[in-house]
Amino acid sequence: MTASSPSAIALAGLLAEELREVDAFVELLQQEQEQLATSGNVDSLLPLVEKKSGFATRLASLSNRRDRLLADAGLEPGRAGMEALIAADPGASALASQWQKLLAQAVEARTLNDTNGKLIARRLQHNQQALEALMSATERAATYGPDGQQRGGGSGRFLGSA
Repeated sequence: MTASSPSAIALAGLLAEELREVDAFVELLQQEQEQLATSGNVDSLLPLVEKKSGFATRLASLSNRRDRLLADAGLEPGRAGMEALIAADPGASALASQWQKLLAQAVEARTLNDTNGKLIARRLQHNQQALEALMSATERAATYGPDGQQRGGGSGRFLGSA
């Protein structure tokens, strides 16, 4: 496949489409991160989850199409095929540039997604600790003996120690 072949032209168009999708996905992940860092409203994250799922589906479809184009040209799928194509054709500098941008954006998307996952885990841990403290305080306050008197003791934390 040469840079001017129909397959290379189709691949360049596909890479441009893939790059636009990854750019939009990165923007969405940045929005998610901002909301995770600043907002206590979990409901505002639900639409973002649906959008992320849509991006994942579209990006997988584009990647599969790219792999089919590479296979049609007799190349391996994925990164190996793209790098072999670029290395074999000195005229593929535009294709190489698009590919490098796509790889860089994919790394950024992965980093943002990992960070967002850590923020979600931290928030979940905080919520779990608060719930445990409330449950412990509720158990202590609602424990009464057969004589109607509140029972003392309990091994949980006091509400003020959460």
